Amino acid sequence: MSYQAFSGRGCLRHCSILLVVATLCFAAVGFIPQAVNAQAALAVDPALMKQVFPGADSFSAKEGVPPVYRAYSEATGSAAPNLIGYLFETPDLPPEQIGYSAPIEMLVGMDLEGTITGMKILYYRESYRSIRGDFLATERFPNQFADKNIIEGFRVGRDIDGVSRATISSWAVSRGIRNAARRVAQTYLNDSEFVVASSASARALQLLQQQTWQEMTDSGLVNKLIIPLHDFTELHLSFAFLGHDGLGELLVGVDDYSRADREASSRVGDGYMVLVGIAGDASMPFRQERLAVRQDDQLYPIIRRRFVYVGSADHGKIANQVRFAGAMILDEAIDISRSFNILYDTGSEIAAFENSASIEYQVPPIPLALAQGTPISAELLASYGGEFDDFAEQSAFVRMINNARWSEVAALLLLLAGVMTAFLRKSTNIRWLTLGCTFIYLGFINGTFLSISHLTNAIKQGPALFLNDLPLLIIVVFTLVTTLLWGRVFCSSLCPFGALQDIISRLVPRHFQKNLPQAIHDKAIYIKYVILAVLLVMSLSYSEFSVFQYFEPFGTLFYFSQSVVLWIILIAFILASTFIKRFYCRYACPLGASLGVLALVSPWRIKRVQQCQVCKVCEHACPTGAIRGPDIDFKECVRCDVCETKLIARSGVCKHSMEEVTIRIKHWSPAAA
Repeated sequence: MSYQAFSGRGCLRHCSILLVVATLCFAAVGFIPQAVNAQAALAVDPALMKQVFPGADSFSAKEGVPPVYRAYSEATGSAAPNLIGYLFETPDLPPEQIGYSAPIEMLVGMDLEGTITGMKILYYRESYRSIRGDFLATERFPNQFADKNIIEGFRVGRDIDGVSRATISSWAVSRGIRNAARRVAQTYLNDSEFVVASSASARALQLLQQQTWQEMTDSGLVNKLIIPLHDFTELHLSFAFLGHDGLGELLVGVDDYSRADREASSRVGDGYMVLVGIAGDASMPFRQERLAVRQDDQLYPIIRRRFVYVGSADHGKIANQVRFAGAMILDEAIDISRSFNILYDTGSEIAAFENSASIEYQVPPIPLALAQGTPISAELLASYGGEFDDFAEQSAFVRMINNARWSEVAALLLLLAGVMTAFLRKSTNIRWLTLGCTFIYLGFINGTFLSISHLTNAIKQGPALFLNDLPLLIIVVFTLVTTLLWGRVFCSSLCPFGALQDIISRLVPRHFQKNLPQAIHDKAIYIKYVILAVLLVMSLSYSEFSVFQYFEPFGTLFYFSQSVVLWIILIAFILASTFIKRFYCRYACPLGASLGVLALVSPWRIKRVQQCQVCKVCEHACPTGAIRGPDIDFKECVRCDVCETKLIARSGVCKHSMEEVTIRIKHWSPAAA
């Protein structure tokens, strides 16, 4: 290209401009009011404590080990106030549960019976918050915890309704409240139902902790099924009941059990988990579809959503006993107090269960009592004196497949098919149809659209974070592949906010639409790259201060932010896009900037013809101002098909031959072009 921006002097000037703009961006961030949808921690004052514990009249200072605020009700006459409960901050009771990006700090109230009176999120730095607003602070989600007793499971999907598309964060809040409240109860509520029940449970778990894997096998907690195969190899399956948190953590470790329990809760409404340890030298890979449970002549096949990956058997009692582990979720109709048979189909037709190896399993008395919450007597306590590499490599993928909502996947694949059909055929009608679907479905209904936070989180946590959500992974793969091959197809067809800007440009009269002066435009397009650099630096430095929401207005629109400041920013961008096509894409979108950098290596670019040397039709029609005569600034091009459609249709001057064109233009010569 012959733009001044790519000359030596131009580069120096642009570097100076970028430095100034970056300084202004950082300065602006420092003056953004933290009081409006900010990430600053809320101060724990009496007014906030009153919200969390409405029945209290006064509160003490924070004191004790673990530290708590005491809640009092006023007594009549001169009597001293009555203690009615406690309030505590979850960071004071580690370990904290980790959300999508970091721990979520909360203030929680609990009465003397171990019942939660209320909760308030004090501080969280979720990157999802940048695009969804204060999504955990809606009334519906936090209000669910009031009146729940800590003896309950607090399982998202079963006991608690999570926030849509924020399962990890919802789980962190639920488990964070439960675990912290239980620790407070152990110290301050000796007579509560939970403490009375958990004291016997703790002794039972202590007894189990002292047992070896072999002793657990001898007692019946672990049951082993050896399956001989036709080629003289064997598949070894070990089964153990996981129907209680403490039991699950004991057998497979805290982290692996928590992850498995979270996935199980998100898939099915109820049912106990049974550990499946996998070992042996079998040539036939383990398949979850071959598992089934039978009780009273009723067969319960273990379908995909009823099997979760547990881990590589690195922690807990199972460590070094098997190679990999999963867990099957029993159908709620199965009576765990009675024995049941576990089957593994060895026939050639999967899940036919005509040729099956089986074993009878009976949940032992202590694990059964732990699961059902029944008293554990002193007498009962006294009586307790392969080819698996493929399974390991695909375990994350299997988990994602099992969690997928296939209706969402089908709708997304249909949308992507429409996008590619419109792009490859250069069909304007199909493109507008897909743009409408993108705006409505991905924007308001499904919410699976990309944000710069996905890039920064991938930098922090690695790309494996996308293996929790199949629709999101599909969009990520589609975006990367199409950008590497053709350029910013995502920006033209799969970004709901880009679709909104195109719809606005379509509806607004043309005489309203203007362009910035070329000199200003050439410099302003680099603002989005500065924003991208700022966000990447903050991500790499693990800064706890989030500014995503100020640069990604689509989150305000599609997730209905409660922030006045963010709505003002959104309205400003929409108004700007009314007069300047794709204003946000041109000058402010950090995700577009990152895809623009990636598009520089795309091999299949827009073709140009001789007439482009003098024709201005496409240059005037380009929604991002990426065309300058015969040249296209490809990092700014969003592959909207406007210029390619005009070229195919030979619109404007392109309908004439080059000889006819040059005759009409005075003083034109090839050298001038």
